[in-house]
Amino acid sequence: MTIDLLPGHGVRLPAPLPELCFGLTQEAVRDLLELHHALLPGGVRPTFVCGSPWSLCFELPGVSVTLTSDGGDGGGDGDGDSNGLQGVTIGRNPSDDRPACPVGYRGIDLLGWPAHELVEALRAQGLAVPDPDAGGSLRIGPLHLSRRPHRRPSRSSPGRKPRHQPPFHFDYVSLHGATRERRRGAASWPDA
Repeated sequence: MTIDLLPGHGVRLPAPLPELCFGLTQEAVRDLLELHHALLPGGVRPTFVCGSPWSLCFELPGVSVTLTSDGGDGGGDGDGDSNGLQGVTIGRNPSDDRPACPVGYRGIDLLGWPAHELVEALRAQGLAVPDPDAGGSLRIGPLHLSRRPHRRPSRSSPGRKPRHQPPFHFDYVSLHGATRERRRGAASWPDA
């Protein structure tokens, strides 16, 4: 039962749930997921994501999944259905006691492992992966990993320098399809 992030394509949910391709309308996403309502006990429900004409969320074991549109290039009637799926965000759900559904990218589980181990595993795949920034965030093209916002690096006593930064885990991962800038050709990133 793995969620697979597919750069430039979308997300493959655990079978028998569907694969959701970037560009699908809100109505198409709802229709595909409604066929499997018994596997989504909380249902598929709208949620708020700043700057997104529509966003939907649902729960899988141990994780919350949010699907968003990016607003497109303007050619719609504003109801949100003309704007296709462009983002998938998956976060650990600490209130869910079930073992978390793995979130895979190139065969690597992205959540729940020490960040330095994850970075090394991604580099072993031939990816140019930078070290996480000081806040615990990492970007690899359209892929973004981050920590839970309320988790801050622990501080040592005043006047004492810590020996090393404690290990941390990523709690959220998001994958984005083509952004407006990329569609216009202003920016590009290597296939991550």
